[in-house]
Amino acid sequence: MPETQRIGIVGPYPPYRGGIAQFTERMHRALDEAGQRVTGVSFRRLYPSLFFPGASQEDAGANPRFEAPRVLDSINPLSWRRTARHLVDAGVERAIFMHWMPFFAPAYASVAERLGRAGVSVSAVVHNALPHERQPLARTLSRRFLQHCDYIVALSETVRRDLVSMGLHDKIDVRPHPTYDQFGGRTDRRAARQALGLPPQGRVLLFFGLVRRYKGVDILLEAMAHMHTEVLLVVAGEWYEDRAEAEALIEQHGLAERVRLVDRYIPDADVATYFSAADAVVQPYRQATQSGVVQTAFHFGVPVVVSGVGGLPEMVGHEVEGLIVAPEDPAALAAALDRLEEPGLLPRLAEGALAARERYTWEHFIHPFLSR
Repeated sequence: MPETQRIGIVGPYPPYRGGIAQFTERMHRALDEAGQRVTGVSFRRLYPSLFFPGASQEDAGANPRFEAPRVLDSINPLSWRRTARHLVDAGVERAIFMHWMPFFAPAYASVAERLGRAGVSVSAVVHNALPHERQPLARTLSRRFLQHCDYIVALSETVRRDLVSMGLHDKIDVRPHPTYDQFGGRTDRRAARQALGLPPQGRVLLFFGLVRRYKGVDILLEAMAHMHTEVLLVVAGEWYEDRAEAEALIEQHGLAERVRLVDRYIPDADVATYFSAADAVVQPYRQATQSGVVQTAFHFGVPVVVSGVGGLPEMVGHEVEGLIVAPEDPAALAAALDRLEEPGLLPRLAEGALAARERYTWEHFIHPFLSR
């Protein structure tokens, strides 16, 4: 057993929604199961309402596993001081920050600087070094925080390159995003489809997660119009952008019977149902750093079809766990989706997805935090 440490984790915890909160809580669990004494600190306010495009920042049905006091306010400097004091008073020896957007960097930098002065080692898990959409001062803000870190984990080689471009050349370790395994096991496919009102037979493709333009749902709909095989596409996730454009494409290409739009945030309790109902998960992203959706698919043994952008090809072996296609090319994507009908291909890719689940473990991911 590793030596017990007092470790603090700073990031959004459930009931905040989304992949970052799920990652934060799952990493807390992994460290806790490894015998560490973990203190979590969550946000009192994450995004100001003015900057949040969705219906709600919280999942009303969430059942948080760990207590994480909601101390940090992204735009209130007084809370930054309180957050550092809370961690110091808890006796933490190391603090790990979840970093994914420059907006939070001023708060993080203030807390990290105070912790450093108190002798606390500061680390960061970097989901995105730079935002998917262009933002002013993004590099400056992120660099200001990350310069306070003694150790940085980048979730993909793409993220590492972004960090290096910001002048952060050392103390960076690339460790792939672990599998999201907190949603339970795969359920019976027929039962899952019945629960979702889907036909029991036929091919079902799943696009999962919050819908933003960079994720390319419009590309996927154009690809559907080029396909030679009949499939049903389920787009499951709250729309932040471009729903009207998607509806226009569905009407233009006569896809109304082949596309189901589930425009709502999918709570954790329903995740297994959607992935169990699907034959493959499709991510036609225009850009990406890495993806928790890929790792969720692997947990359920579901193959993926992804565009070859950012860190996605690092996560997915072409013809092993899924298929990689050229980005922003509906015809190429359609050809890849048609290939799923080839005899034996889907079962082979599903076996690869299950094997990938065993590679990307949380025990492997947290090891450096236990040994440094």
